[in-house]
Amino acid sequence: MTVPEPEGVSGATMPLSSHLRELRTRLMWTFIVVGIGAIGAFAIGNRLIDVLLIPFPDDIEVVQIDVLEGVRVRMKIALLGGIIVAFPMILFQAIMFVRPALTGTEKRFVYIALPIVSVLFAAGILFAFFVPIPVMMQILPQFLGEDIEPQIRIDSIVGTTVWLIFAMGLLFELPVIMYLLARIDIIDPASLRTKRKGAILLSFVAAAIITPTGDPINMVIWGIPIWVLYEIGLLMARFAAWQRRRSE
Repeated sequence: MTVPEPEGVSGATMPLSSHLRELRTRLMWTFIVVGIGAIGAFAIGNRLIDVLLIPFPDDIEVVQIDVLEGVRVRMKIALLGGIIVAFPMILFQAIMFVRPALTGTEKRFVYIALPIVSVLFAAGILFAFFVPIPVMMQILPQFLGEDIEPQIRIDSIVGTTVWLIFAMGLLFELPVIMYLLARIDIIDPASLRTKRKGAILLSFVAAAIITPTGDPINMVIWGIPIWVLYEIGLLMARFAAWQRRRSE
């Protein structure tokens, strides 16, 4: 049995068994790279914890509640740290899997986009770490008043921080995704402009989903950057549509 190749796509038709072997190879390399990243993150877990505590105010007391919490924290850092470190390689393996189905122009575009996507992912992580997370941690602990001494579990700090920086890293890919979809005529920038109010609402809904509490404060802190990313993506989509019309 063979998988037919789409019309206009370069490369020979590959049997289904070859596709499955290729998928197994790409998954194997992905797990290897994530595993190496996880081992490295576990080895320097205590240093990474110190880094993750940087955005938090000095007057917050970090506590460990139970004996196994330290192990859970180190394992959580290892797993999520391995995925974050290996993200560019995960993208590369995905690209290599679909590479036989791409045309020469599409391959060149993907090779150019890969480093851009990796840089945007890193930029999203740094942005989350130095802008919204410190703001969030300055505001939220004060809700119970100054007479209450804030204590936060280390498990909560690590889980929340790592998840938020990972989520923002992915959200920073939104402009590239919108550019790509407009380039292949899946989305229409003119139509998106007329639905801006809905996009703003969805930005704050997304903020409520990715944040641990979904409260209005977090929705504002995280929703505004997501909305800005959408506006940048809209500009990129308009540029992509202009490029497409010019090439037709």
